[in-house]
Amino acid sequence: MPSSCPVPLQLAIIGTGPTALYTLKALIEQAPPCRIVLFEESGTAGPGIPFSPAYNSPAALANIAGVELPPLTETLNQWARRQPEHRLERWGIGQDAGDERAFFPRLALGAYFVDQLQQMLAHPRGHAIILREATRITDVIARADGVVLRWQASGKGETMEHEARDGEERFDRLVIATGYRAPRGRRGAPLGGRLGVELRRGGHVGVLGSSLSGIDVAVDLARRHGRFAGAGGSLRYVGDVDWHVTLLSRSGLLPEADFWFPHPAEPLDLFTDAALALLARGRDGDLDRVFALFARQLRALDPAYAEAIDLAAATADTFAEHHFARRTACDPFVWAARDLADARRSHRRREAEPWRYAILRMHEPLGRIVPRLTPRDLARFERGLKRCFIDNYAAVPHLSIHRLLAMHEAGVLSVARLGDRYTLQRDGEPWHIHAEGFDRHFDNILDARGQQALGLFDFPFPTLRLQLCAHALASGRDVEEGLSPDSGFVVDREDPALSRIHCLALPFLLKRNPFLQGLVESDAMGKAAVTAMLGAMAAPGPCPLDRADVEEMIARLSSESQIYCGSSGVVTIPNRQQGAALTPPHRAAAQTGEWP
Repeated sequence: MPSSCPVPLQLAIIGTGPTALYTLKALIEQAPPCRIVLFEESGTAGPGIPFSPAYNSPAALANIAGVELPPLTETLNQWARRQPEHRLERWGIGQDAGDERAFFPRLALGAYFVDQLQQMLAHPRGHAIILREATRITDVIARADGVVLRWQASGKGETMEHEARDGEERFDRLVIATGYRAPRGRRGAPLGGRLGVELRRGGHVGVLGSSLSGIDVAVDLARRHGRFAGAGGSLRYVGDVDWHVTLLSRSGLLPEADFWFPHPAEPLDLFTDAALALLARGRDGDLDRVFALFARQLRALDPAYAEAIDLAAATADTFAEHHFARRTACDPFVWAARDLADARRSHRRREAEPWRYAILRMHEPLGRIVPRLTPRDLARFERGLKRCFIDNYAAVPHLSIHRLLAMHEAGVLSVARLGDRYTLQRDGEPWHIHAEGFDRHFDNILDARGQQALGLFDFPFPTLRLQLCAHALASGRDVEEGLSPDSGFVVDREDPALSRIHCLALPFLLKRNPFLQGLVESDAMGKAAVTAMLGAMAAPGPCPLDRADVEEMIARLSSESQIYCGSSGVVTIPNRQQGAALTPPHRAAAQTGEWP
């Protein structure tokens, strides 16, 4: 639709978590006046699952400081400084409100996002912005003339006045920002909070995952049985010790503590977007060429580290072994204590450790070429290099490491390495985990592995799920890989229906975009989607169909169901009478829209 059209553009955003808010900010600042409707399934808009009180304990910490967090209407620290003193004390950040390097509790960030949304609603800059809380989207139908949303409203939202009812509405464009979602069949504790676990005397809990989410679970359990006393290096755990929690991970490693680095980060001279564009050709072996440049840059920035890990002998497949070798050979808590001391020293001196800072800067340009890797190179990347980069940028707050050390010293916390092959089953009441060199029973098992990459079969909207699966199959892509959208996160620029949808739903992008997590990425995704949206608004619309085209389509639809897939052609799915030609799971999909 041309921007000069007198009818305001009708836009919908599903979800109101951080990614949705950054998208809304970009729309308010850049788009011509339009009508924007925000749909939120829960009763509270703004925090999303990662920062919601429903999923987080008061002790759970965010792993992003104010200096890194992209501002909405104001920075995180500006917002914190104007909060009432009693509110800051409740969050435990009274002395840190103005410290841009401090890590706040997740609940504080959630309150920040709620407030920032209200600020944007109060100052729409000519846009008509409508918030519909407690409204669940039941289906999405993409058409060439718009996107139809079907919804159910419970009437229980904090700002809602209408009664529970169903509805349907057409929009010109849709942004899907539904955030975190568990795969079908997976059960566990949501993101380390509100566990609902009752420990009997002497109970033993196993926590799948040892990253910040796993730490938050362990800390929440500890606070149910005691308290942390003291501060800094003198922090102690005091309380009931007739219980135990074991962090279970493939590597058996604890995350490293947040290290100091300049912000904004300095540019690289070798590992650049331009250099990588010449190396990533969409053929097997791209990963080896990229790794050679990575090693060259790392060696130039920290030759001592390169020599210490024998970088010259490493390959794209073995670098992780070289990188983690010294850490794997050491007791995880001994290493954590040493690493924490190093991290505190780096902050005190405001000095970045060269190799850490180098890998941190290289993850962004690398992340931009990962979607272009072949399936073989992508699998190799996931087994090796990916682990190193995620370990580097997922460094955790110092307080989180202090708490782990205090719990371990009190005898209530341990870490176990499961490796890549282990079994988990329930033997009557207790859980049983078996791995090489490890065999143990647990009273409870909690899943704190964070968000996993999802396939298209997990997409939440039946009709759109059917369209996306058919589109992937017609394009020769694996539906288990999720989405790999065009620039601007457009689902398919060549398809007149799917080109109206921008998918920013993280779980369905992770397979091909493993570094997409984080609030900095949420801001970048929202800006990219709005830029693409504005470009489409200025472009001429599709040519109208003539009468012969319409009559031919009607004739086909009388016996077949079709989904147009742009340059991939038309996928034909037989109707119920013709369903015998389909395999059993696909037959059910064609009839019900519920894919296996």
